[in-house]
Amino acid sequence: MKMKPLLTRLLLPAILVCSQYLGSAQNTKMDSLFLNKDSTAVMDSLLKDFDRFMDSLSKPTSFFTITAGIGTGYFSYENKNSFVFTTAKKPLISPSVGYYHKSGLGFAASGFILLNGANTNFYQFSLNPSYDYLRGKNFSTGISFTKYFSKDSLPFYTTPIQQELFAYFTYKKWKLRPSLSVSYGWGSKKEYEERQVWLWNRWLQRSQRGFITIESEESVHDLAAILSLKYNFMWFDVLKKNDGFTLTPVLMFSGGTQRFGFNTSYQSSSTVIRNNFLPSNQQITEQTGFGAQSLSFILRADYSVGKLFIMPQLLMDYYLPEADDRFTVAYSIVTGFNF
Repeated sequence: MKMKPLLTRLLLPAILVCSQYLGSAQNTKMDSLFLNKDSTAVMDSLLKDFDRFMDSLSKPTSFFTITAGIGTGYFSYENKNSFVFTTAKKPLISPSVGYYHKSGLGFAASGFILLNGANTNFYQFSLNPSYDYLRGKNFSTGISFTKYFSKDSLPFYTTPIQQELFAYFTYKKWKLRPSLSVSYGWGSKKEYEERQVWLWNRWLQRSQRGFITIESEESVHDLAAILSLKYNFMWFDVLKKNDGFTLTPVLMFSGGTQRFGFNTSYQSSSTVIRNNFLPSNQQITEQTGFGAQSLSFILRADYSVGKLFIMPQLLMDYYLPEADDRFTVAYSIVTGFNF
């Protein structure tokens, strides 16, 4: 016998007994169901209704989501009087809207705004179709494509990679959940040429050489892979009935080519928060080989009540190749509604 029918046949008699006991002084609604009817047929009908109820608790649902996040990113500015680049930590906000169907298909649109006083800049916009496999009990997996539209003539470096393909796999049977995610990004020759001077100057500064030669490319691309371990600590009915609080520490090891940099260095596998701007990568190199990039720790909290959720996150990242500033810290706070 399957587990769910067994469970319903064990629980439903208990419900019936309680209903009969509580309504012994008068006819209850449960009594009226059995009155002048075949008890076997009524029992089968109730079991089917209860099965549908149990299914509704475990099946994915369709929903809209509206979110707004504030956090920090790293931006490389060029000194107009020299080849020197300075990396500055700046606050940014990211509004987002999305729709996710119970089949696993989803679509989101996000904006990225740099907060810099009078120079506040809506510098990038993204479109993100996705698919998540939601019915696996022991694992979850998904794939997404993101198209970035960056503003021209920005005062800071943005990667020529404007298309990113992201896939993940998470094993859920253990409490300590391992995940593997892979990102592949590419861009056109036009996008590359528009940023070529930035790359020359940046690599010249990093290598401390008098000249640098870059091969002519018809396209540009980068590849990254992330291995992670996470554990969810969950509490319910914390501040009020039916709310929930989750604390998730995540340890990540990332490797890749990182020649041009991705638009995002970390993406959550949650369909609620598809794009995560913690933080934009500030490290780029002229090396094309695949190698170790960084070791990171993320502490993520998630409080939800009704349709509202709040998700603060802290990221500490240690860049493994030799660099002037290996250790970086970034944060974000994302809040939104699912309905």
